[in-house]
Amino acid sequence: MTQSIRIHEIGNYMLRQYLLETPQGWIALDSGYAGGFSAYRHKLEKRTSIGQVKYVFLTHSHNDHAGFLTELVQKSGAQLILNEQSLPRLARGENVMPEGTGFTTRAGVMLSALMKRSSFPPVLPDETTVILRSEVDQPFLAAGLPIRVVFLPGHTADSIGLYLEETRELLCGDAAGNAIIAPARQAIVIEDVPAFAASWDKIISLDPRCIYPSHGNPFGVEDLVRFRSKLDDLTLFYPKKH
Repeated sequence: MTQSIRIHEIGNYMLRQYLLETPQGWIALDSGYAGGFSAYRHKLEKRTSIGQVKYVFLTHSHNDHAGFLTELVQKSGAQLILNEQSLPRLARGENVMPEGTGFTTRAGVMLSALMKRSSFPPVLPDETTVILRSEVDQPFLAAGLPIRVVFLPGHTADSIGLYLEETRELLCGDAAGNAIIAPARQAIVIEDVPAFAASWDKIISLDPRCIYPSHGNPFGVEDLVRFRSKLDDLTLFYPKKH
């Protein structure tokens, strides 16, 4: 039976904040920067009440995605769904930048200091949290919703997204981007280039009709096909060590 799922967006060009309206309640993807819950709730409640958010799905653990995650989960009573690899990062309440993390533009390197200074309230799981260990774990499919969790590492090790099987739409987090700061649909920050490229290969094989990034405008999979070869010899830029 076809499940009607609608994508809503209440953020802006630089930071999209997606909501999925489903027959089983609403799914919020990520939160936003720390301190932003009141503005988020105001926009959300133009579409539905906070109590109608049944799930909060975290695409990855950077501060612009997890900044008010705890508050959103607590105020909505929603069930948090996240990658197991997000747990130690969220517990620290700060952006984790493992050795080898680089930027895809020289200008992007200027974000390094800001990312290192940015913090958010630590997020700790409770007994209701759904912890995903691999793509074998499919909580939405198990609940009868045609929404598949897709692991998309590279931008971060814990990056995941959602693929709407009936409409062939992919909400990819930061596994790809389409904002002015990111060239050729790449993320501005990449922890692991080969993993990032492999995630693009996975997305291309899914052949989504439309890709919704967390930064910038939706675009077609043909863009990833066109720019894929650039990842094979991608040079990252790194902040100077003092």
